Amino acid sequence: MKRKSTFLLTAGLALCITLGFGAKTFADSEPVIASVEWVMSKINPLSQKVSNLEQKVTELESQVKQLKDQVNNK
Repeated sequence: MKRKSTFLLTAGLALCITLGFGAKTFADSEPVIASVEWVMSKINPLSQKVSNLEQKVTELESQVKQLKDQVNNK
């Protein structure tokens, strides 16, 4: 019984120490930076696509306006 409780106490202490140190070092380590870089790598192509689509919409609106002007002038 004493051996079992000593083992559980030691395992619990080891787990607490591991989680305590692990949590502090995880916040200061590279995975946080890597995840920001991953998000930025996903956002940048979308931003470029939106910019291209906005440009195409502007061009199409201009063409529609020109066509309306042509129809009204006839």
